Amino acid sequence: MRKIRKFLLGPTGQTNYYHVVSRTTGRDILFEDDEKEVFCDLLMRQLKFSGLRALAWCFMGNHFHLLLEVPDKEAALQNWTQGDFIKRLHLLKEEWSSKLLLDEVILLQGNGGTERIQEIADSVKARLFDLSMFMKELKLKMTLAYNKIHGRKGTLWEGPFKSVLLQGAEQGESSDALRMVAAYIDLNPIRAGLAKEPEAYRWCSYAAAVAGVRTARQGLCFAVTGKTKITWKKVLQEYRCLLYSKGEKVVAETSGCEMDTASKGKAGFSDSQIQKVLSAGGRLPLAVALRCRVRYFSDGAVLGNQNFVDDFFVQKKEYFGKNRDTGARKLSGAEWGDLRVLRDLKKSPIHLKTD
Repeated sequence: MRKIRKFLLGPTGQTNYYHVVSRTTGRDILFEDDEKEVFCDLLMRQLKFSGLRALAWCFMGNHFHLLLEVPDKEAALQNWTQGDFIKRLHLLKEEWSSKLLLDEVILLQGNGGTERIQEIADSVKARLFDLSMFMKELKLKMTLAYNKIHGRKGTLWEGPFKSVLLQGAEQGESSDALRMVAAYIDLNPIRAGLAKEPEAYRWCSYAAAVAGVRTARQGLCFAVTGKTKITWKKVLQEYRCLLYSKGEKVVAETSGCEMDTASKGKAGFSDSQIQKVLSAGGRLPLAVALRCRVRYFSDGAVLGNQNFVDDFFVQKKEYFGKNRDTGARKLSGAEWGDLRVLRDLKKSPIHLKTD
């Protein structure tokens, strides 16, 4: 599976969605409140420049999660002029490197330096509507900011970021993949024991939406419903049903193990209880599973319904072993509905260990 990692990008000619995760080197807890604020500012600025949209996010002490919408680059840049690319740099004019380029353009415009101006425009074009470039710049800028604050040198991150391609919404229809991954991201502080409710953790998208941040509300509205013209008030209750259990006691299917989903924290049960259910062939309720670490969401490669995963497999079949002739795999351990995954995780796909 590792050999096809670099090919796990969505098809061209359409908007694609990704769950991305990146961790600090050694997974050390490096980010306190101030660093999280810096990261939030960098993220919003980089999103505006790059043309990507974050539907959900969460910044933790040693990692971050993003649910990203990446428009098709060719379609997004259609009819852009040289001036449009130069103008884009103004969104980052507070950064030293961008300011130097803008100053250079001003000098060149009065001296006939059209070729150099075009080179600068082309360099800006290469940075737009591109997942890899977005992540590269975001992580680099956070590294520089963190190292400057702490008098530190060297890398901040543990290698490349992880990504999972998600099925997007179609014709205003919601996507289980987007909806569940958004909730999973916003529940990160609950899994880590940093908050009792996600709205109490200010560095996640749900808390931002509750606080009235427009971009957060728009992103979650789309992730939950697949619609662009819908109010937060209409979406709030549906989304809260994913974030909070309904309060009744449930019995995990086939195991006979009773769990109280009304409890706070990690749904009021232990890792040993989870493993008892799973080893007995049982399935956890969705509200319980989303408060655990679900490796499918970070290591499953592609997540969506049967057709979505199978279509991806057909397009990339040459990169798989010759003995594999099907793409979609069922997710184990919980009530996942129609969701399927490309990578079949045999070992501990669900547990309480934080991610």
